Amino acid sequence: MKIALNEIWNFLKMVNSKEPGWSYSLCAGDVKVDSITTEMMLALKDDDDYDTELLPSIFTFREILWQPDVFTEANMSIPSLRILQAFCEEACTEMEEKNLSVNQIYIPLIKGIGKCCGKAMKALEKEKADVKKILGDFRTCAFPVIKFFIYHPQNRQDYFQDAQNRLNYAVKIMLTQFYGRYTELEDPFWKVSFSKNKTKKNADPKPEEQ
Repeated sequence: MKIALNEIWNFLKMVNSKEPGWSYSLCAGDVKVDSITTEMMLALKDDDDYDTELLPSIFTFREILWQPDVFTEANMSIPSLRILQAFCEEACTEMEEKNLSVNQIYIPLIKGIGKCCGKAMKALEKEKADVKKILGDFRTCAFPVIKFFIYHPQNRQDYFQDAQNRLNYAVKIMLTQFYGRYTELEDPFWKVSFSKNKTKKNADPKPEEQ
C-alpha cells in the first residue's frame, strides 16, 4: 500500500499500533529505508530530540541546492558540494553514536544526500562538464530527501515555510534553466505492508514440551 508522506499519520491513527504484522518502508527518490516498525514510526512522529537545525544545515543554508546564478562553473560548484557531503558524513556519525532507533530512518536519508554530492562532484571533474545538467540531476537526486525533512512533524514552522519557498523556487528554476522535467521530481512516500504470518507467529503459543 502506497501512502503519501503526510497522510501516514492519519493512517497510524486508524490502525491498532499494538497489532503485530505492520511494517513500513520510506521511499525518497533513490533512497529506500526498509524494515521500519510501528514503534519507530511513532518515535518519528513524537521525536522530541529531533534536531530542527538539520533542515537548514542540509538545505536552506546550502545555496548549491537552490541558487541558480552563482554556480555556473565546475570549480565554483565542487567546493560547496564537498562541504555538504562532509556535513552529511559528520551528521551520520553523530547519529550512529547516539544509537537511537529513529536515527535508523534519518541516517540512510542523509547518506543519500552525501551520495548525490559525490556523484555530482565526479561528473563535474570531467572535461567539458555540463554544469547546469549536472546540478539539475544533483537537485533531482536530493530533493525527495529534502522534502522528507521539510515535512518532518517536529520541524519548526518558520524553517518549514522558508525551506518550502526555496524548494518551490528551485523547482521552477530546474524546469526552466537546468534541463529538468517535472516527471523526474519525485515526492517521498511510504509503503505499508501487513503480514498475517507475523501476526499468527506472535499469536500462536509455543508447543509444550512433553
